[in-house]
Amino acid sequence: MEPTLPERGEIKGFASVVFPARDLGAGVTAWRALLAQEPAFVGEDFAVFSGGGVEIGLTALPWVDEPLVFWTVDDIEAAQRALVARGATALAETTDGSLAELGTAAVANGDPATGIVDVAGGRLAVVRAPDGNLLGLTQETR
Repeated sequence: MEPTLPERGEIKGFASVVFPARDLGAGVTAWRALLAQEPAFVGEDFAVFSGGGVEIGLTALPWVDEPLVFWTVDDIEAAQRALVARGATALAETTDGSLAELGTAAVANGDPATGIVDVAGGRLAVVRAPDGNLLGLTQETR
């Protein structure tokens, strides 16, 4: 029998997509013009535009080299455990800014045991699906 996501760890729906932006300033300028709005947040390596309950993020982090979709969950630990039980690999950000499988490198950002990162208003995790694609999880904590 296949493991199922516990009710609290269920993937609920699409939350955001993060695009790579090696030149974050140029990316923000382009998306500002495209969306005809100001970003909700701009940081050193990340910016986000919000609208209609969905976010578009831009990041200069080196491990985001293709669009990364984040899905909403109520219990990020339970969702991560269920996905790992189904063949996904839990990942964490390392000191060089790349992603690595938990336990294979020092975790620079997030919980060393889970790779889950606490951010303002939420928690984030990334797993690698069995086909090699990345899957993001996000849980609101407000």
